[in-house]
Amino acid sequence: MNLVEILSKYESTGDKEDISVVGSTEGIEIRGLSFDSREAQTGSIFFCISGGTDDGHEYANQAIENGAVAIVAEKQLVVPVPQIIVQNSREAMAYISCIYFDFPSREIDVIGVTGTNGKTTTTQVITAILNNAGILSRSIGTLTGVLTTPEAPALQAKFRSFVDSGIQSVVMEVSSHALSQHRVTGTEFDVGVFTNLSQDHLDYHKEMEKYFEAKSSLFKAQKCRSAVVNVDDPFGLRLVEQIDIETCEVSPSSVDVKEESFAGSSFIWRDREVKLQVSGKFNIENALLAASTCLLLGVDETQIVNGLEASKPVPGRFEVVNDHSESPIVIVDYSHTPAGIENVLQAVRRIAPKARLTVVFGCGGNRDRSKRPEMARAAEMYADRVVITSDNPRFEDPRKIIQEAMSGFDDTDSVVVEEDRGAAIQFAIESSNPDEVIVIAGKGAETVQEIRGKVRSFDDRVIALAALQGGKE
Repeated sequence: MNLVEILSKYESTGDKEDISVVGSTEGIEIRGLSFDSREAQTGSIFFCISGGTDDGHEYANQAIENGAVAIVAEKQLVVPVPQIIVQNSREAMAYISCIYFDFPSREIDVIGVTGTNGKTTTTQVITAILNNAGILSRSIGTLTGVLTTPEAPALQAKFRSFVDSGIQSVVMEVSSHALSQHRVTGTEFDVGVFTNLSQDHLDYHKEMEKYFEAKSSLFKAQKCRSAVVNVDDPFGLRLVEQIDIETCEVSPSSVDVKEESFAGSSFIWRDREVKLQVSGKFNIENALLAASTCLLLGVDETQIVNGLEASKPVPGRFEVVNDHSESPIVIVDYSHTPAGIENVLQAVRRIAPKARLTVVFGCGGNRDRSKRPEMARAAEMYADRVVITSDNPRFEDPRKIIQEAMSGFDDTDSVVVEEDRGAAIQFAIESSNPDEVIVIAGKGAETVQEIRGKVRSFDDRVIALAALQGGKE
């Protein structure tokens, strides 16, 4: 695509006063988009992204050496190629990505799921319902890439590949980081889904109000046509009062739950009994949001029920590792927030109220430190025994992370501390009786652990199975 054409469309899409061009853009053909100078190729536009640990402006010349023929920057640089000067390089990158890939979100139904907990499961269930109804669908999220929501060039490229291969809808997780960093700017959503909001990512957003503002920005009229909102959540209730798009309000507390077990659950929806293959009251909430979303998309009730019942459990989300009577029930769950831990432990209590419940958990390094003691409080409140360990310490000292979490316990003497996550899991299993339940929280289906910047193979489920079988992984 010609650079002159791209800029013409960009000026008509965004604010014309937001852009100035330095140098001649005539006759320049664009063959790619990049914000990493190492990945810049011949014919690409390089976007100078500020923030994080690096400033892309410092790498413009390296990108040009690798073949970039134009740059988008927030300040004028001394470079031998045309410069497009904008106020926000990320926002410009998003719009230009849409233009370069010819606005693929206009040719496919796009459903965005946002919230603190439940995004992955809700996304997977919606996708399952649509595919079961004969609507070719794909999902984007935690299970499909390094980032929950890809950066704009990769996202729009994926949309275009879906459209070109005949996919009719895409269901994606939309993170608060993605919203505040303009990764989905320019994407046209048919439905936005709000699951809930609780403490997380305050290392980035600093305060809950800013976190809520980021999430609620998905539901602006210029970005999203309709919404499905969990109004049992206080922030969901606030959201429906401030948005002016078609909205379906969902109140999970009003649903009639018929049965809950570690093998599944059932509930009544529109006078029909729905039997899910997943456990946990919070998963029923996710299913209700998914059902309402598909109703908005025109799927009939019978197809929705069939899709819900056909939906498989999501790996690492309340995943029952074993259900043998000779050993304790072990559940692996991705819960890594105070509310997430509370939800999964409450779900176990509802299913097995008399069973002794142990939770093994840690807190992620280089992430929101303020939630660490809150996670400890939730664990102590709902479990009979707590084993605190490491999660992904990343570049932080695991011992300091554990120490910060320990401040949330009322009775630290009763807490078992084992820094080594494998040893902590093995201890919890070997010291439990067959009639007990163990929840291993935090990492879910992750297959690696990052300690002091080094990545090693590690899967909670593999470690747990080895311990259950009497060996060490």
